[in-house]
This record gives sequence, C-alpha cells and structure tokens, in this order.
Amino acid sequence: MDTIVRGKPIPKIFIRQKINPQTRVSIREVVDGQQRLRTILSFLHDGFQISKRHHPQFGGLFFSQLGQVDQEIQTNILNYELSVDLLVNMPDPEVLDVFGRLNSYAVVLNEQEKLNAQHFGPFKTLADGIAHTLNDFWLTSRVLTEQQVLRMGDVTLVADLLIAMTAGIRSKKQIVSFYGQYEKDFPYDSEVLDAIFRDTIDTIKALFGTRLRSSAFHRVHLFYTLFTALYHARFGIKNMPATNANIDAANLSKVAIALEKVDGIFETEDIKSLAEKELQFLQDSRRATTDSAVRVRRTEFVLALIS
Repeated sequence: MDTIVRGKPIPKIFIRQKINPQTRVSIREVVDGQQRLRTILSFLHDGFQISKRHHPQFGGLFFSQLGQVDQEIQTNILNYELSVDLLVNMPDPEVLDVFGRLNSYAVVLNEQEKLNAQHFGPFKTLADGIAHTLNDFWLTSRVLTEQQVLRMGDVTLVADLLIAMTAGIRSKKQIVSFYGQYEKDFPYDSEVLDAIFRDTIDTIKALFGTRLRSSAFHRVHLFYTLFTALYHARFGIKNMPATNANIDAANLSKVAIALEKVDGIFETEDIKSLAEKELQFLQDSRRATTDSAVRVRRTEFVLALIS
C-alpha cells in the first residue's frame, strides 16, 4: 500500500474472465495477484494502517483518516491504475500453464533482497536511501556493475559500511544479524550518519577523481577498506586502534600519492620483493576478504600508508 500511496507501479495482475453467452453473465477469477487485491480492498475498508516506518506522513493512519493529512491522497489511491491481463474463456489446463510459467520466470531472491522484504526500520531505510542516491557513483567508478545494483549489491555495501560506522568493522556475514538488531533498536541519528557517509564519499572523490575506476580500490572489498580507513582517520571506528593518520584539504594530494602504493603492490610481478606487511595485505586482498580480522588488517595497512 505504501507503494500505491507513492504512485509507483506494482506487478501486473492476471484475471481469467469467463463469459456465458446464454446468461450474459461474466465471472472473473484471479489467476495471479490475489494477495495484492485483498490487501488493497482491506486497506480501503480500514482493515489496517500503513506502517509509520514505511511512510512518515501517512503512517499510523487508516484510509478513512488520510484526508485529515492530505485531502487529495484518498482520491489518488482510488484512481490508482492496476495493470491487468485478461485471460478470456481460457480453459483450466491453459490457466494452470500460465500460472506455472509466471512462477518459473521469478528469480530466486538473494540475501539482501530477502532482508529488504523482511525489514522496514530506520537502518534499512537509511541504507536504501544512501545506496540509491549514489547510483551514478557506483557505476561510473566501477565499484559495482549495473547487474549488481539491480540485485541490491549497492544496498549490501552501504549497510556493511554503516555497520562499521556504528558498531565497528565486522564480518560481512553479520549483516543479517545487524538488520535484526537494528530493526528493534537503532540508537543513532540517521541524518548525521547520512551526512558523514556522504562526506566520506566526497573525500574519496576528491582523492581519486575519475581514477578510482582504474584503481585497485574500485574492487568492492578494497573499496570497503578505503572507506573504513578514511572514516576512521576522521571520525574513529570502535574496534580500531587510534591512528595518527590525518586527512584534510591541505594534505589530500599527499594522501592520494600514498594510496597509489596499493596499485603498485598488485602490479608487482615478483612478490618476493614485497615487504612482509605488503605481502600480508596482498594475501588479505585475495583470501577471506570479508572476514572481520582480514578487514581490520587491510584497514590498518591503508592507515599506515596515509600516516
């Protein structure tokens, strides 16, 4: 219903229409979309309220109460157009075939898509909002592909980084548990987190410009490390030791030059020539890349470069 209130499309509904020419009676049966239709009808009869977590303006109100907030919203809902395909006089075997084909087209949901279907709290809303507004950045910098964005890879990355900002660097496997934890209690100011997140992205843009797409840091696991290192240097991460790395407008060029060392490590043909910590960083960038201990070591290495 929140989707309908916002005037955005919902999936098409399929209806079989059986017409009796003798009695001139037309009967319509829902082939696919019954839950959607029942939900709409229930809402129109004050069967439930839209969640406040879904919609800050209309949340907590029944349909009959919406006019108290906006005099046009009830009319807009009633005028909402449902996309419907009519299957006229189609026999049962054909209907079953259509239903089976509709369901065979469905793509199995990945972990992030399931999380977004199950959670509606401020953490989920914050991660979604940041991810979507940075769409151009993800694609132009090649941090994510269009296909990854379509399957909510951008939301996964943002949620992962928000967890680092609020609870410290954690394993990527812990995203699921934090969605559950933060659904019950999210004791952080979403606007502040949003501003700091975007500020860190702006710092990355200032350091790399268009070079990020050709840098080793455009790889998702290394971008995570770049973000956490820059964030820790400026704001601090809970489970990271204090650092003397300094990042401000005056030394951005020096920091950018220091970070080029990472590209040199990956381009080295003779790994025996690498220092011990450089070799460890290379290994940490190739194996178990999303484990918390590996993430911490990579972040510490990048902070050392900046220092």
